[in-house]
Amino acid sequence: MTDRRVIDCQALMEQTYRTPGLLQLVQQWFRSNGIEPRDVPVHSEVVIEDSAFGLVIRYEAYLSNAQGCKYVDPEHPDQAAMAARTAVLLAAPPAAWLTGGETP
Repeated sequence: MTDRRVIDCQALMEQTYRTPGLLQLVQQWFRSNGIEPRDVPVHSEVVIEDSAFGLVIRYEAYLSNAQGCKYVDPEHPDQAAMAARTAVLLAAPPAAWLTGGETP
């Protein structure tokens, strides 16, 4: 088993255009792992790897203010504010979504 598996969110989104029902499956997978799908940038990678807590999902998430609105990063005004997040892997993704490696 490889130590690190990657989901290319851009490539996965492109698959959803050609595969009926795939977008709903992707959203369901994120939610079943405690991740809000709309917080994950399309132009990003989701990494599944082993940790001291078992398998985890590492990803970048858009930040929201108290009103729930995404905002611009004050230090980088040409992009949205984001932060690194980690979630425990509760449901493995389909192997077809991975850009290499094995299914956890």
